[in-house]
Amino acid sequence: MSEPSQPGRPAAVRLIFEYEGDQVRLVAQQRVDIAVPGLDLDVSPTPRPGHYVEARSTTNEALSRVPIREAFGGSVEVFPEEPGSPITRVDVAEPRGAFSVVLPVPRAADQVAVVRVTRRQPEAPLLAGGATSPVPGDSEITDIASFRLAAAG
Repeated sequence: MSEPSQPGRPAAVRLIFEYEGDQVRLVAQQRVDIAVPGLDLDVSPTPRPGHYVEARSTTNEALSRVPIREAFGGSVEVFPEEPGSPITRVDVAEPRGAFSVVLPVPRAADQVAVVRVTRRQPEAPLLAGGATSPVPGDSEITDIASFRLAAAG
C-alpha cells in the first residue's frame, strides 16, 4: 500500500465481505482517502467482545482494528405478509449476509483478518504452565479468515 495523501493519517481501504456461518469471502477491496471513524490504532491485546477486521503485518502483528457492526447475527427480521402485522425476529441456524468496513492500513500492512473476540468464562480452568496460561475472564481472539491486501496502484 502506498503512503496516505495527508501526512499523519494512514491510508485506508474499503473492504466488502460476504459470509455464510463462519465462512468469509473477501469480495472487493478499494483504496480510499478518508478519515476512519471508530479507529483503533492502539491495538490493545484485549478488545471488547465482538467481531473486528484487523490490518496485519507480514509477521501477523495487528496494526489497526475496526469493529464489524451488524454482521454474524443469530437472527433475522421477518416482515409480515399482511399489512399491519408485526415484524418478528427469527433465529437462524447459519447466519449469512455481507458487510463492509473502511480500515486504516499503515505502511507495514500486508494482510487483513476477520476476527471474533469472546470473553473466557470466569470458571475456565487454568492450564498447567504458570504465567503463560490464559487468565480466566480475559478476552480470546479467534481468527475467522485472513486475506492478502492488494498492492496500491
